[in-house]
Amino acid sequence: MRQEIVLPKLDSSMEEARIVSWEVKIGDTIKIDDPILIVETEKSSLEVESEVEGTLEEIVVDEGETVPVGTVLAYVSSGKHSTEQKGSSDHNPVKEENISPGKTERIRVSPAARRLAKQRGVDLTKIKGSGPRGRVILKDVAEAAANVVNQSVKTENKVIASIHAKGKRVNLTSMRKTIAQRMTASFMNVPQFQIKKRVDVSSIVQLRQAVVSSIEHSAGVRLSFNDFLIQAVALTLKKFPRVNASFIDSEGDPYILEHEDINIGLAVAIDDGLVVPVIHQADQLSLIEIAEKRTELVEKARKGLLKPEEMRGGTFTISNLGSVGVDEFVAIVNPPETGILAVGNIIEQPVLTNRHETLIKPMITLNASFDHRTIDGAYGGRFLAQLCDQLQSDQWNIFSTVK
Repeated sequence: MRQEIVLPKLDSSMEEARIVSWEVKIGDTIKIDDPILIVETEKSSLEVESEVEGTLEEIVVDEGETVPVGTVLAYVSSGKHSTEQKGSSDHNPVKEENISPGKTERIRVSPAARRLAKQRGVDLTKIKGSGPRGRVILKDVAEAAANVVNQSVKTENKVIASIHAKGKRVNLTSMRKTIAQRMTASFMNVPQFQIKKRVDVSSIVQLRQAVVSSIEHSAGVRLSFNDFLIQAVALTLKKFPRVNASFIDSEGDPYILEHEDINIGLAVAIDDGLVVPVIHQADQLSLIEIAEKRTELVEKARKGLLKPEEMRGGTFTISNLGSVGVDEFVAIVNPPETGILAVGNIIEQPVLTNRHETLIKPMITLNASFDHRTIDGAYGGRFLAQLCDQLQSDQWNIFSTVK
């Protein structure tokens, strides 16, 4: 008998899912409730368990494909349907274990859920499973781990509130809440390291002084230091594709996705918040084109007129606080990106040359933060060194589109 494995509706809002990985291969024997694949919805990665048993005969939807709920994913030969699928538990009784007096009942838990519980220190005996016949599945452990963290934070907040009873309460805006949630998740879930380097930007300062007035007159746009930063980062990312990447944690089979496009996000401060408009395919734009796009996006950001698509798809972020007088700082990686560049103010500083002469140079401090799961320190160091070389060079694509 040939039976279908279909994509189930794993939550009320789920309409489709992407196949992340198959946990079984053709020829494997599958039992009811065995984890057989991991899918990714808009909300999270979830484990799919088999509702039939037998031998996996054919896989019809490959990893990486996105399909709607109800799509046939594979075929299994021989075996039987689960009681849940037939919907008749009276005629298809579930075989229960005989528990001896004083003996602890065995916990039904999927392998992926067990691994996550071990990583997060979650007690499986205290979790009520939502899978078939009370099986503890991946999302149950993830929710339990989040509850532990939230409870700890709530307790700490109550203590703080009781100590500081006097004061002005400021309620969070929706934007502030989102920023708090994303930065907390980044700090907790992404192992990060930082590399710092000073760089001489005399070349950029001199070039801007030479061309800024003519460009402003002819093109109607003013080149800013951020435009040079954006082009420099984009050109450097072409040589270091692993920085222009994302770490995809699919629990059972994590991998690194190197992005085809280079899309640079520029952090823009607005009232009580921060937005990151994205300049798409920045490596293919001239400085003037970057300046035009940056001017448009920053103006929209400050007026609250950015469209969702103008804030999506970033592969690397630049945060520049030089305009508010900050000398240097460290930024937190903006998931799912691998890197973020924190840029300080341009400061005239004494620099010792190779001839042991002391000259006053316009210097900035760059702090780059990276996701350690995607790259290591040496790779990040080479990326930052190459970026500094570009910032100190006189090779810039001002008028023509980058080839």
